[in-house]
Amino acid sequence: MSRKIFIKDNIEKLFEKIERALQKANSPQRKVKVVAISKTFPASDIYYAYECGISDFGENYVQEACKKMKELADAGIVWHFVGRIQSNKAKLITQNFEYIQSISSIEKLKLLEKFAQDHNRIVKGLIQVNIGRERTKDGVDPAEVINFYHEILKINPKWVQIQGLMIIPPPSEAPRRYFAELRKIRDSCIEKGIPENMVRELSMGMSDDFEIAIEEGATIIRIGRFIFGERPLKQNP
Repeated sequence: MSRKIFIKDNIEKLFEKIERALQKANSPQRKVKVVAISKTFPASDIYYAYECGISDFGENYVQEACKKMKELADAGIVWHFVGRIQSNKAKLITQNFEYIQSISSIEKLKLLEKFAQDHNRIVKGLIQVNIGRERTKDGVDPAEVINFYHEILKINPKWVQIQGLMIIPPPSEAPRRYFAELRKIRDSCIEKGIPENMVRELSMGMSDDFEIAIEEGATIIRIGRFIFGERPLKQNP
């Protein structure tokens, strides 16, 4: 089977599963954005997925992503940065990505805001929440999300538009509790006066658990293996 047919078949199955999950959640009108996690996969795979209806792609490594962006410059692709934000890469991130899904500190937000302003370029951002309170992961503590939003409102960024929350939960046989907790955090933010346009997106759910995430309110899912298959050997960032 060719890569093109393999990816096409997987995307068709993915769309069917998304539709069933939305029906199960009694929310058939909700829009769920698929972000295909394409790190380490070649530009040709990305283009096959793009031809099959995927317009958003997520990358972890800036240099690798920029190379693919040049190869695919004529396609109407929306690029998401989903990796850890390193200060020395913040300029390149704001230059090249439309979404930054992994904002985990006010200091990083200020840095991104500065570079976005320098480039006269609006980018959309999500706050990464450390939902499992893991020491090895970046992210805002769940109990501090409200305070984090209040800090954002104080600095009032114009170029980085915060649109919601993102999580990378710990491996679990019962991921639903993490997805439900993020939804409750979002609802609590709205109840406490955070503007809805700043919390409308919930980026949660990956290849193994996206259906559960959709049932719990996901508006963005990040899918790698389900679309592209097993990942090639990791390249250098």
